[in-house]
Amino acid sequence: MIGRMFKCCVAAVAVFAVCSTVLAQEKVDNPRYLEWSKYKPGTLIKMEMSMPQNMKSTMTTTLKEVTPEKVVLEMKTSMAIPGMAPQENVLSVIEPAKIEKAKVKPVSPEQMPNCKVINKGTEDLKVGGKTYKCNWYEVEMQQQGMKMTSKMWTCDDVLDHLVKNVSKMSGMDTTMTLVEFKAVK
Repeated sequence: MIGRMFKCCVAAVAVFAVCSTVLAQEKVDNPRYLEWSKYKPGTLIKMEMSMPQNMKSTMTTTLKEVTPEKVVLEMKTSMAIPGMAPQENVLSVIEPAKIEKAKVKPVSPEQMPNCKVINKGTEDLKVGGKTYKCNWYEVEMQQQGMKMTSKMWTCDDVLDHLVKNVSKMSGMDTTMTLVEFKAVK
């Protein structure tokens, strides 16, 4: 009797383990893949960030390859610090067509963990010679144990959605602005 109960328990644990593994590996459409795969290689977004002490950074994300399984993005970052030679970094990022459901990142600040939306609205924002219909959010969040406030403007017509972000955290005010969006269809 005890032997049969033990075998039933072992079988139940095995079934549970298999089901848990299958559920943990549930794959869904990757929103970032879906967004970038609508375009052809050469499509890019370029953001500039201004930081204290006249430090500037430029981040350019360029679509390099599109296949049914993935998109390949090149992320190039350059930083200018007064008195130092400019620094550049290039990174290749693969966004698969399918990802585990748990790895889908929220796009809206209202869905982000540790982010409290204080105010929101809509506004036309002109950047880089173009006007974008934006949703804006004023938020508070905790980052590395410090309180940060931010106002961000997003637009569904721009890859990765961010048009502008102004953040304040312990005297470290930063502004990130879209300066170029080149869509190759």
